[in-house]
Amino acid sequence: MKNNKLVLELNKNKYKYIFLITIIVLGIISGIILSNILSYNDKKMIGENINIYFSGLKNGEKINYFANLLNSLGVNLLYFILLFIFGISIVGIVLNPFLLYFKSLIIGFTLGIMISLYSYSGIVLGIFSIFPHQAVNLIIYLLLSFYGMNLSYKLFSFLFFKKQFNVVLFRKKYIKILGLSCITLVVSSFYEVFLGDFILKLFTFLIN
Repeated sequence: MKNNKLVLELNKNKYKYIFLITIIVLGIISGIILSNILSYNDKKMIGENINIYFSGLKNGEKINYFANLLNSLGVNLLYFILLFIFGISIVGIVLNPFLLYFKSLIIGFTLGIMISLYSYSGIVLGIFSIFPHQAVNLIIYLLLSFYGMNLSYKLFSFLFFKKQFNVVLFRKKYIKILGLSCITLVVSSFYEVFLGDFILKLFTFLIN
């Protein structure tokens, strides 16, 4: 029964999901393009910082897990809070897709700069820099953008066209999505800090 409801909901909103997935794809492509049109000095500066990071992993330098965890949680929860705030106002119709695009651009840039710096080895390093935690985050931001846009549209229709909607039902569903998203983002941050670096360290031999 639940599966039928899920299929019906996906079919009902498939064009909205297609729109948001298109935003993600465009963001990733834009990030890859951006990484390839950087000036020589910018690329050199970014390359030096990345080399320092990978050298630290390779040489077993001490990692400040607490600071890294705070940074990761701060970034993830910032997106979460912004998507939530925009979602409960009519500006979410525009700003939520923009945030989704921006996050996708960063992921594309990360992948692109890794490939640009390390060639084929950069593909492996780039993938493990963003997968699975950033991929999971992106799915969460996709869901938050979708529900935020839906709520923004319903609010817009109510304010300007007096279209009624079931506030209680939508609020229950939205609160469930928010709770699940918040928990997932926290788990993702722990993975990134405590397992992500360890997994990347296994592939530092690819860097000369």
